[in-house]
Amino acid sequence: MSASHRTPRARTLSRLAVAVATVALGAVACSSGGGPETSTSSTTSSGSPGPRATTASAVVAKSVPSGPAAFLGPVRRIPANGITIGYRQFGSGPDLVMVMGDTGAMSDWTVDLLSRLSRHYRVTIFDNRGVGYTTDDTSVPDTIPLMADDTVALIKALGLRHPALLGWSMGGEIGLTVAALHPGAISALVSTGGDLGGRHAVNTPPAVAKELNDPKTTGPQMLDMLFPADATAARAAYIHQLGLIPPEKVSDATLLRQYRAGQAYSSFEDTWNELPASTIPMLITNGALDKVTPPANASIITHRAKHAELVMFPDAGHAMPVQDAARFTSLVTRFTQAPGTA
Repeated sequence: MSASHRTPRARTLSRLAVAVATVALGAVACSSGGGPETSTSSTTSSGSPGPRATTASAVVAKSVPSGPAAFLGPVRRIPANGITIGYRQFGSGPDLVMVMGDTGAMSDWTVDLLSRLSRHYRVTIFDNRGVGYTTDDTSVPDTIPLMADDTVALIKALGLRHPALLGWSMGGEIGLTVAALHPGAISALVSTGGDLGGRHAVNTPPAVAKELNDPKTTGPQMLDMLFPADATAARAAYIHQLGLIPPEKVSDATLLRQYRAGQAYSSFEDTWNELPASTIPMLITNGALDKVTPPANASIITHRAKHAELVMFPDAGHAMPVQDAARFTSLVTRFTQAPGTA
C-alpha cells in the first residue's frame, strides 16, 4: 500500500485523551513545560538507589500525581540525543523501558497497567520528542529511526544496562527499529500493534485511516477503533484511567511532524533488512480484532525475526495492553524472565 494510505495510527491515543478527559473524573490539566526544575540524583519513586546516570537529570516541580497514580513519582528531565527527554521512573526489579505510540504521551499509559508492571520491574516511561515534557529539534525531520536513537540515548543517559523494551503501536515500531539497528542496547523486546514499515507493512484500511484523521471524529468513535464492540467494561475503565494521570500537551506542530514520521516509515526498509540479524528475543503481540494495525503485521514480524514468539489476543483490539492488562503483564513478565516460555 502506498505511503498516502499510511496513517498516524496512535494519534488516536492523543486525540482520544483530549476527547474523553473532560468526562474522566479527576482529570487535571498539566502543561508540557511543568514547573521549575531542581537537580536530583537518580532514584526510584520510592527513594531506592537507581542506576548511575551518565548525565545529570532534573525534577519537574509539582509533577507528582495524586491519588492512585502517586506511585509514579515526579517527572524528571535529562539531556539525550540533542533534546531534553521527560520521563518517570518507578517500581523495583529489572529495568523495563516503555515506548508510547504516535503523539501519545506517557500520561496515556494507564495506571492499572503501570501498577501491574511496577510489581515486577523498575519501569521507565517517557515522552517521545516534541510530546509533553520532551523538547524537539525542528531543524531535522522527525522519523522513527530518530526516535529509536532517542530511546537508546535515554537508556545510556540513565545508565540502564540492557533493559527490556516494550513498545505500543508506533512505539512498537520504534522498538523493532531499536532491536534491528541497536541490538546491543536492550535485552528483550515486546512489541504490540506495530509493523516493520516499508513495502512489507500491511497498512491501516483506508476507511479506518480516514476516520482516524477526521477532526470531527468523536471520543466514542475513537473508542470504537481501539476496543471491540462488546468490550464495554474495558472502555469504561480506560476512560476512568485517563483521568488518573495529569494529561500532557501535544502541539499541532508535533502532530504534523509525527504524521510525517509515519509517512516516511512507509519507505524505510532498514528495520526489515536488519531485523533477521538481531539476536534479541522478541515477543510480538497483537489484538486479533485490531482495526488500526492489521493483525497480519504480527505474523510478518515474527517470520522475519529469528528469535521471535507470536501471541495473539483473540478478543482484543488495538488497545490490547490496557484492555487485557492482567494477561498482558503476566505474558511480558514470563517472557522477559525466561524467553521462550510465553
